[in-house]
Amino acid sequence: MKKILNEIEKWVKKNKGKVCFIGSFCAFDKKGEVKDDRIIGYGDKECIKLSLKEIDTFLKKDKEDFINW
Repeated sequence: MKKILNEIEKWVKKNKGKVCFIGSFCAFDKKGEVKDDRIIGYGDKECIKLSLKEIDTFLKKDKEDFINW
């Protein structure tokens, strides 16, 4: 997770903070239960809301059980 957050920090700096993103990361144990999770977000609140709305639209359209956008 530290490497992911470091890369995000570099991306934000490279774009002078003019970015918006959300992310959710989960790790599972051998039984398939969540052992660690984290939700992150950065940017203008309205941009975050719009992104979440778009994700919801994609989820409703996608018929697969596993998603890899």
